[in-house]
Amino acid sequence: MLSIKIINESQESFYVKRSALTFFAILVTVLISNMVYTAYANQMTVLLVTESDKATATFTAIRFITIQYPPGSELAKQFDGKRERVTFTTENGTEGGNLSQIISNINQVLRTEKQSPVKIDNATLDYTASIRGEPDRVALAYKVVLESNISRFVLEQGGEQGTILDLDWRGIVIKQPLILDTQQYGMINVNYPIGLLQATYPDFAANLLNSPQSAAIMNDPLFTFEEIGAPMERWHFLFDPTGSQAGAAGAGYIEEGGAKVVSIYSLGESSFREGTHSATEKDAVATINGTQASIHSSTPPPSGQIQITGFARVAGAGGGEVAFVTSQAPAGTTTATGGFPIQVLLVLGGMMGAVAVFVLLKARK
Repeated sequence: MLSIKIINESQESFYVKRSALTFFAILVTVLISNMVYTAYANQMTVLLVTESDKATATFTAIRFITIQYPPGSELAKQFDGKRERVTFTTENGTEGGNLSQIISNINQVLRTEKQSPVKIDNATLDYTASIRGEPDRVALAYKVVLESNISRFVLEQGGEQGTILDLDWRGIVIKQPLILDTQQYGMINVNYPIGLLQATYPDFAANLLNSPQSAAIMNDPLFTFEEIGAPMERWHFLFDPTGSQAGAAGAGYIEEGGAKVVSIYSLGESSFREGTHSATEKDAVATINGTQASIHSSTPPPSGQIQITGFARVAGAGGGEVAFVTSQAPAGTTTATGGFPIQVLLVLGGMMGAVAVFVLLKARK
């Protein structure tokens, strides 16, 4: 039998409103989940002021590690119900600390590994880590923020093609231990996940390091920003001719050195052109005091933003990348997202012959 459903105007209005509300709820959920997800990504943000050759670069390292064990085991008895938080802030020059040595170590890596003249002049390090125990697992969370004042990224000021900026420093990886002497926790390795447990549960930490598999995870450096060094062609580009969009977005842009224009590069959004970014997952199995434990490590996808005062054009040579920056955009240039304006692509084609200058400039630094 054919069934016919008659919907009056009030019912139709109800269904339309309900559909609209459902769509709005889904949209809000997607937006909120996206904001929460990116908030926990390994991040690098910087505003490069070409006129002063000064910048503040912030590196944020995030890591989550879960150690799972059988309920009722010795590890369960040790960690079930534990809620601990280790947090401190250290500034360069603080009495009793040795952040200056860490800065020196990072500068050495910039010179030798990245072949970059960029130098960290001073910095502040915020370390936050937590331990949360449950009947069958203990969860470790790490957030280490290095806010650094950098200089010497300008390779040539006011050249024929514009001011030349070094971009190779951004994908830094610090493999060595970074040890801080803290008043509350003593000596703590802020670059290895094991540092948290060595400061709070030294016997447990020692047992984790006895297993090659678990040691590889617990000694895996937090300051790993290799993906931030992805080729600039994988970064989204936005040219803001007034600086108003950057300011309205709360991106931290302020007018400096007389520059009113800003070039913004962002990394983290997956697309067909830029590719995809995914979390780094690692697993291991270890036997600790007779208890078999499963260890899972997760590092969120990268997220980065580079703001440059002026109109920037990126070029590469010899495995490196530089930005040519001018105070004004080429005639006819319009703002663009997700790619370069066509005028910029044409300029880049005629500019490659000048990139050899970049190699010579870096060699002289």
